[in-house]
Amino acid sequence: MSDRSFTEFSQQEIKAIHGLSQKYNSLKSEDHALALLSLMEKHVPEIRELYKNGDPHFLTETGDLAVLCFELMEEAGKSPDSVMAICYKRYREKLAELIKNAEQKEGVR
Repeated sequence: MSDRSFTEFSQQEIKAIHGLSQKYNSLKSEDHALALLSLMEKHVPEIRELYKNGDPHFLTETGDLAVLCFELMEEAGKSPDSVMAICYKRYREKLAELIKNAEQKEGVR
């Protein structure tokens, strides 16, 4: 399995967006990481509402949230590829453990 999640195009786009975002937040004299976190917080309720209402625009807003997350990784000096490689492994292990525990609990009934 490759340790790459992102194409060259997506890596370039994330870096370009991050640069523009940093510039914008510096013009507003805002801490860039805190501005990103604030935007992330605003996206989740919007995504939830759109999803509950059956509005497919929730997918675009989910993509916007992903871009903000990737930007925060860039802000921390980490490539999204390296962070996601760690996360994929963690999610596989955690979900396997949760399934095992749920199956054991189900067998207890």
